[in-house]
Amino acid sequence: MRGEIISVLTSVFDVIVGLLEIIIIGFIGVALYKTLLPFLSGNLELALENFLLVLILLEMYELLSLYLKEHHVSMKRIAELGIVAIVRKIMVGKMYDFKVLFGFSAVIFVLGWIYVNLTKNSSNDD
Repeated sequence: MRGEIISVLTSVFDVIVGLLEIIIIGFIGVALYKTLLPFLSGNLELALENFLLVLILLEMYELLSLYLKEHHVSMKRIAELGIVAIVRKIMVGKMYDFKVLFGFSAVIFVLGWIYVNLTKNSSNDD
């Protein structure tokens, strides 16, 4: 009985993840369109901002695809996504006070530490 419930819940979660993948594909298309228009008009700052959003969305799509295939997501990939998202936020943002920048740098440091340690552990396992 318990195994059947877990199986049903896993199937429902897989369907939700599949729907999220479809939504992300739509967002990628919109973001690519919003990248192309400013690029053609010469607004390279806005084009770069939207291009970084495309990269984040592609990374999210890849994470969801890996989950559907393996039912497991690597913490290393989540750390990569977090670092890229924070770097985009810093690049896009206008002005931040010292506390916010310190918080961003602390989160990047922690995510970088996680990424490096997971990379070391995976190379030791080989």
